[in-house]
Amino acid sequence: MSEYISGEQQRLVLEKLYRSTDSISSTKKFNDKYRGQLGTMGESSIKITDFARKMKKTDFLTQEVEKFIKDITGESVDLERL
Repeated sequence: MSEYISGEQQRLVLEKLYRSTDSISSTKKFNDKYRGQLGTMGESSIKITDFARKMKKTDFLTQEVEKFIKDITGESVDLERL
């Protein structure tokens, strides 16, 4: 498993979760809502497991988060096991 997810990959996951065509506005929307709780996303590479743990604390469906992480990074992450 690749250990890190880039800022760009994070933005693409957020774009898919918001069903948008603009990763920048999706990331801004996410950060406006969750920055205080999770920190800022989409700016720098972080461990993929850390990203998944943070996403687990959001209102997004676990299955969608897992699917979009897999679609963007090629890596499988099981949020239930984190």
